Amino acid sequence: ESVLEYNKIDNSSLPLIKNENGEEVLRFYFLDAHEEIFTQPGTVYLFGKVWVESVKSYASCCVCVKNVDRQVFLLPREKRTNLQTGELGVDVAISDVYEEFNSLISTKYKIKEFRSRNIVRKYAFGKGDIPLESEYLEVRYSANIGPLPSDLKGETFSQVFGSRSSFLELLLLDRSIKGPCWIDIHHPGAIANALSWCKFEVACVKPTYLNVLRAGTINEVPPLVMVVMQPQTLYNQKSRQNEIVAISCLVNYEFPLNKPPPKKLFTQHFCVLSKPSDVTWPFDVKEEIKKFQKTNIEKMESERALLNFFLTRLYRIDPDIIVGHDLSGYLIGLLVDRMGSEKIPNWSRLGRLRRAAIPSNKNKVQIERMALSGRLLCDIKISAKELIKSRSYELGVLCQNVLNFKEDKRPEISEEEFKNSYSNSFNLLNSVWNLMSDASYILRIMADLNVIPLALQITNIAGNLMSRTLLGGRSERNEFLLLHAFHSKGYIVPDKEYKKVSKKDENEFEEEDVNKKGPSRKKPAYSGGLVLDPKVGFYNDDLILLMDFNSLYPSIIQEYNICFTTVQMNQIAQLEYECPEEFDKFLPNQSHEPGVLPSEIRKLVESRKDVKKMLKSPNLSPELRLQYDIRQMALKLTANSMYGCLGFTHSRFYAKPLAAIITAKGREILLNTKKMVEGFGYEVIYGDTDSLMINSRTKDFDAVYQIGRKIKSEVNKCYKQLELEIDGVFKYMLLLRKKKYAAVTLSKLPDGKIIYKNEIKGLDIVRRDWSPLSSEAGKFVLNQILSDHSSDDREEAIHDYLKKIRHDLEQGEVPMSLLAVTKQLTKRPEDYTDVKRFPHVQVALRMNANMSKRLKQGDAVSYIICEDGSNNPAMQRAYHIEEVKSKSNLKIDVQYYLSQQIYPVIARLYDPICTDPASLALTLGLDPTVYSRRTQSYNETENNIDSFFGRKDEERYKDCERCIFVLCFVFDKLFKKLLPLCLQLSYISSIHSFQIIVVENKFKFESQYDIFLLIEH
Repeated sequence: ESVLEYNKIDNSSLPLIKNENGEEVLRFYFLDAHEEIFTQPGTVYLFGKVWVESVKSYASCCVCVKNVDRQVFLLPREKRTNLQTGELGVDVAISDVYEEFNSLISTKYKIKEFRSRNIVRKYAFGKGDIPLESEYLEVRYSANIGPLPSDLKGETFSQVFGSRSSFLELLLLDRSIKGPCWIDIHHPGAIANALSWCKFEVACVKPTYLNVLRAGTINEVPPLVMVVMQPQTLYNQKSRQNEIVAISCLVNYEFPLNKPPPKKLFTQHFCVLSKPSDVTWPFDVKEEIKKFQKTNIEKMESERALLNFFLTRLYRIDPDIIVGHDLSGYLIGLLVDRMGSEKIPNWSRLGRLRRAAIPSNKNKVQIERMALSGRLLCDIKISAKELIKSRSYELGVLCQNVLNFKEDKRPEISEEEFKNSYSNSFNLLNSVWNLMSDASYILRIMADLNVIPLALQITNIAGNLMSRTLLGGRSERNEFLLLHAFHSKGYIVPDKEYKKVSKKDENEFEEEDVNKKGPSRKKPAYSGGLVLDPKVGFYNDDLILLMDFNSLYPSIIQEYNICFTTVQMNQIAQLEYECPEEFDKFLPNQSHEPGVLPSEIRKLVESRKDVKKMLKSPNLSPELRLQYDIRQMALKLTANSMYGCLGFTHSRFYAKPLAAIITAKGREILLNTKKMVEGFGYEVIYGDTDSLMINSRTKDFDAVYQIGRKIKSEVNKCYKQLELEIDGVFKYMLLLRKKKYAAVTLSKLPDGKIIYKNEIKGLDIVRRDWSPLSSEAGKFVLNQILSDHSSDDREEAIHDYLKKIRHDLEQGEVPMSLLAVTKQLTKRPEDYTDVKRFPHVQVALRMNANMSKRLKQGDAVSYIICEDGSNNPAMQRAYHIEEVKSKSNLKIDVQYYLSQQIYPVIARLYDPICTDPASLALTLGLDPTVYSRRTQSYNETENNIDSFFGRKDEERYKDCERCIFVLCFVFDKLFKKLLPLCLQLSYISSIHSFQIIVVENKFKFESQYDIFLLIEH
């Protein structure tokens, strides 16, 4: 019905309304924007919705904004300068700059027409030869003329700013468009030739005709038309290409953009189904499809017919947003690639801009963005990475973590199994239903995580594009927030530098762990947060008080008024960052006007406080409560990420001096607080960046809180913006090493009831590069350690549990999913050099080679270590779970899992409570003599790895004697075993630097830790 009503819309005339001044305007809700910066310079396409009164519904609309001019700012010199000799002449007036531009520059760069004006602008981004405030010549000229060189200089001007700005950026800043909002379009014009697939198309010949309505003018936000799609691909052995054989779709014509998701998440569903070219249909498939009641199946005879039908259906639905899992970077690119191979004429219906041929001179990311321009893309794999922590972000794992599915609720169907299901109609329809179910799971995960309303809030705060927010670019959000802030205050912003930024880079901010000894592999930019040396042990006698500073780095920025506009960055940049005590003299005094950065953070913090106050209202409806909660979360995420853009080398607002000051102040504050706490007579057992753990010397819960309030009061007196708070109380705490601990937290309800909860940080059992079996074993042992049981009862329970694990492994009763080790690809699999060191890369390359997967940078790869009949080391016997299922010769390597997955995890947990490691080894069936002194070696090794192996060879081995090799008849065999294991560890870069003496012919390798023992001796 919705489609029928939508198709009845008369788009021969625009649905204009009269604004409060009586002018006819097109009232347009802006959702997304796109520009073709090289082929259509000066044109920006806006996509969104308009209200159509005749059908009482919203319809899609494309606004083509033309004549966005190039805009540059020329900084006058003090003296006229001969560019050849450097000789200085007379003083320069702004009129001299105009004359040089008019007579020389415009002629040289073929600028026939331009507009200019004198304007005062400020600059604060670290270039010493640019005044903080100056008069500039602003020049605007047609976008059809190329940009001026960014390093252009003249006799009367020394700098050109703005030559690299995109037209989209200029439009968003000039018209103050900050994410989805209502815009009145004055003097809307008709478009002769259709340029989009939208219901309405509008020409806007001047950017000034766009008028953003003030917040609150219209409270209603149009709902989105949403399509969830889940394609199924199969590999064709003849063409050696992936083919699309099915696409399952769910549709919702009124999915709320700014409200909680509806109870009924979709209103329509269908599946387009074809068959592989080398497979025949089941004989009764047509009749069985007619009988199938669970969903509507559209049967197609070829991939080409399937793609054509899908695009036609997509065009009629006209979605504002497409939702899926792993769409970005793979499935959308595959769809476009298959459309190109099949020569689908209207391939661009995947997005909203009409296009002819698929461009061949673009990379996959560019083609993907072009193909979807005008439609938002929500990839829950990307969204989940930002919002939750998970061992993996594959759909099955997300179903378990977000939807609380049991492992067997969602069947994993491999490509081979899907292809085999064409053997009969029952199996085929069951496969289709599983594909439809996956689409529903994707939608439920998106709804449970509130991805859409959260993205809307973040985008409205930052002022970027919602399509970019959904793709997870935190640095771009911060960039636009600061662009809007500085632009509104009359600053010239830093020019954009276009360079390749990897996904890994985008999530890393360049700061050094101040506690690391010796140089690291990559020279750090500055010292980061302070991590105090932990007083390792098991604390079960007294309660531990945890205190931390609320949003430490944003608070430091406000406390000390740290900003581009307030700090003398040029002078700080000349300092050694290892001498932070000199930073203070460059900080502004208290009377200095607040800078842009602290002002923006203060707005975010104050807004969040206001929203949290509203959340406490007892009469809030569930819908409004969720809206407020999403709003405060968006404000928190944005405020806490602001510091990151200062320390991120690829950021447009990268400022190492500011980032260094902030972290230096953080270290100083933590140390000062530690001294204050110790001055009160309490022991600080650990501290990390913004938190301290304090031994209270009491078991009285209320007394601990009283101690915390006293410390909080005294510390907070020292600051205006920094706030130390009580973050928790630990009943028991197992402190293993820096950033690795576990504890039982206590909290008291209003009725006085005490609630207990386990908290785990940094331990192996929460890291995904250990198997789930290791994690489960570690959690069991940890629960026993942190329990109220007697030591004898704990010992007995743990040893019984380990015996069961050994038995289950040896009898093949452990599910494969519990044996899978998961590691992330930090780059493309084909970009790794020494593949033998990385089992997950070996698996990824094999899976990609047979096209059963398309694993790429950022993906998590799971593998199982097997006995395959070879003599290869364990790290070269890794197989994907699908390979293990399909190859009968692969057997689980029980010894590997007992010695290198279970034992190390358990032994590290046991170390502080001094349990004999040999007894653990014996219970697992391992040689106790090998493990009797290994536990100490674990921690000694881990504590010294960073400081020893991070140094250059010259420094690392400066005190070593020359290498000595004592050979015997087993040396060759030993060395062949030793070298691969060393390389797997990534610890030994030059084996020739070690002295290896072989004097016995019976040396047994149980695990990589034997290598350390061998080297030590």
